[in-house]
Amino acid sequence: MRACPEHGPPSEADHRFCEVCGRNLDTGEPPRVEVPTVWVSSRASGTACGGCGETFATSQAYCDHCGRRRSVGRDHAELDLGTVAAVTDKGRRRRRNEDAVVVGRSAGLNLAVVCDGVSTSTRSDAASHDASEAGLTSLLADLSRGADPAKATVEAARAAAAAARAVAEASDGDAPPSCTYVSGVVTPEGVTVGWIGDSRAYWLGSDAAGMTIDDSMAALIAAGRPLPLALEPDPESRALIRWLGADSGDPEAQVMSLRPTGPGHLLLCSDGLHHYLSDPAALAEAIAGRSPIDAARHLTTVALDGGGHDNIAIALLAFPPPGGPLP
Repeated sequence: MRACPEHGPPSEADHRFCEVCGRNLDTGEPPRVEVPTVWVSSRASGTACGGCGETFATSQAYCDHCGRRRSVGRDHAELDLGTVAAVTDKGRRRRRNEDAVVVGRSAGLNLAVVCDGVSTSTRSDAASHDASEAGLTSLLADLSRGADPAKATVEAARAAAAAARAVAEASDGDAPPSCTYVSGVVTPEGVTVGWIGDSRAYWLGSDAAGMTIDDSMAALIAAGRPLPLALEPDPESRALIRWLGADSGDPEAQVMSLRPTGPGHLLLCSDGLHHYLSDPAALAEAIAGRSPIDAARHLTTVALDGGGHDNIAIALLAFPPPGGPLP
C-alpha cells in the first residue's frame, strides 16, 4: 500500500493524496505550499472615473461627469506595501494616464512591474494595465513554486505579451494597443529585472548603476549590442524597436541579475521620470533616507517640477526583502 513518509498510509487504498499534508502518493511529490501573497495595481475602480473620480452612471465609453473616455488607470495612484511601493501620475501635459504599475509582496520577496503605454497606439492604457497585472501574477505563481527568478522573469514577460496582444480589436487597425514592460524581483539573494522597450530599472545602493538598456537603435548601438538583421543601423534613432502588442512580434525579455553587496533599492520607472533624472548616482542621492513610498512620491515631484511632459510610473523595492539576510 502506498504511504506518506510522514503520515503513513491513506484511510482508503485508492486515495491518491495524503489526507493530512496533501503529498501525492503516486509520484511522491511533496504538498504544494501556498505562500501568502499580496499585490495591488494602479487600475481604476470598475465604477469610478480614473480622471474625476465620479461614479459612472451608465456603461458608455465616456464619463458622464467630465466627458473623458473611460480610463483604465487612475490619473494619480499611490501603492504602498511597506518594503515595495509605487506612485503613478498622468503628468502635466497628457489627457490621461497610460502608464501602469503593480507591486506585490510574498514571503521573502518584493516584486513590481511597470508598463508605459505607447502613445501612438490606441487604448494603450488597456495594454499597459493588462500586461502589468499578467506579468506580476505570473511572477508570483512561478516564484511561489520555487522557480529561478531569471526563468520566472522570462515567463512573466511572455504572459504580459500575451495579455497585451489579447487587448487588440479589429477596429484598432494598424495601431493596436501597445506598451513597454519592465519587471523587478528582489529576493534575499539578489535582484533580477527583465524588460522590453524603454522603461528602465536602476540599482540604487552604494554602487548605484543602471540595469537596463533601452530597446532603441541608438541605445543598442552605443552599448555594442546587435540589432535585428532587418534594420538599417541608425545611431541617432531613439524609436522603439521592441514593445508589447499585437504588432510586436512576440519579443523575449532581456534579463539582468545583480547580487548586491549591501542594502539599497531597486527602482523601476517609465520615461516620465528618466527623461528628467537618469543618472544612477543622482537617483540614489535623491531617495537617500526615504521609505519606498516617500521615495516614489519625491521622484514623482521631481518629474512634475521638471515639466511633467509624460505619464510617470515609479516603483521602489527594498533590498533585502523582509526576513532576508544580506549576502
